[in-house]
Amino acid sequence: MPEDHELASPNDNVQPVLVPQVNVNDDEVRLVGWRVEAGACVRAGQVICEVETSKSVEEIPAPADGMFVPAVDEGRMLAVGALLGYIGPSREAVEAFLKASCADRPADAPAADTPRATLGAVQLAREHGIDVAMVPATGDRIRREDVERFLAATAGAAIGDPGPLPGREQEALPPLLAPLVTEQPPLGDHAWSVARHLAATQARLTTTQVAADVRMDRVVAWMESRRQSGRVAGVPAAMIHAAAAAVAADARLASFRLGRRVFRYQAVDIAFTARSAEGRLFAPVVRGADRRSPDDVADEVARLSMAVFRGELTGADQAGACMTVSVLADRPVRWHVGLQNAFQSAILSCGAVREELVLLEGQARAVPTATLVLSYDHGLMDGWEASGCLDAARQALENLAG
Repeated sequence: MPEDHELASPNDNVQPVLVPQVNVNDDEVRLVGWRVEAGACVRAGQVICEVETSKSVEEIPAPADGMFVPAVDEGRMLAVGALLGYIGPSREAVEAFLKASCADRPADAPAADTPRATLGAVQLAREHGIDVAMVPATGDRIRREDVERFLAATAGAAIGDPGPLPGREQEALPPLLAPLVTEQPPLGDHAWSVARHLAATQARLTTTQVAADVRMDRVVAWMESRRQSGRVAGVPAAMIHAAAAAVAADARLASFRLGRRVFRYQAVDIAFTARSAEGRLFAPVVRGADRRSPDDVADEVARLSMAVFRGELTGADQAGACMTVSVLADRPVRWHVGLQNAFQSAILSCGAVREELVLLEGQARAVPTATLVLSYDHGLMDGWEASGCLDAARQALENLAG
């Protein structure tokens, strides 16, 4: 982090560096680490830091030439559009820019007696949305540690802690429960990022579900045919085919809400859940799923799954899906309810394929069967409309042809 320096005169040739939208399905990232030193001269396009989304680690380039001064610590959770740092012709110019930006303190504040703020103090105060003039100084200047004490006293939270999940209060362990439990290691960075990502998404939705059983004999026959010809096949590919059919039945499945505003994706790009060799969850995207044959979808799923396993998945492989499918076909699970990703309104999930007895031509026969669950935003459609989408997915699976 930059050292504390006394502020100088204003300079207009300073550019704030903000967190870009590196993944359309994430509205916040974690700052993994800086790739340049504070005060280093950088060139436009040079990587200045790495950030972690819910799905990958991405590099952030400098938007311009100049001296770079970071504004936040490594490990922080940052919203898209949040401040990363500043680029200017000199460190003094950056300091002057910050001083000028804090010049709007209350008019009745005694200017002559108000301690000046250091660069680190101004940056931290701006990051937390407070007026640095409100912070009591312990010396002749307001320093970063003064702002930290002020924030801890007013918010009761440790500096650098990302805080509670969106929409939830910070929970404390009940005293009577403390003797009965043993605290375990906290969530790792990836798991914590996923948890925050999903909690923020669910806070925006009015989520409910519809479910239906579907005959999977055509899907099973198709997968066996591919295996016999030496090609990889699995239920996720069939589910992506079904999800594309559901979107075709009602394009609102490819939409999402931000309050009353509604946005619709221009392409039917479907994500599917996949785990890396280390057990980390990712959601690679099959592009143009509505224009691909089931065999083509299966080939693309195989390619992306291998990229996940090898740790070669890129940010571009995971961005921009209009909805997601989640499959637990290799687990003894009848059905499960998936959680929508950010900037999506729907997720189609499937449990294991099981044998069910059905009456066919007067005889009981065992038929491969699975249960589909469509989770959707009730703010965009009601249960009758969602059930029509689910039925379109069912028909796509029951009539599957390679």
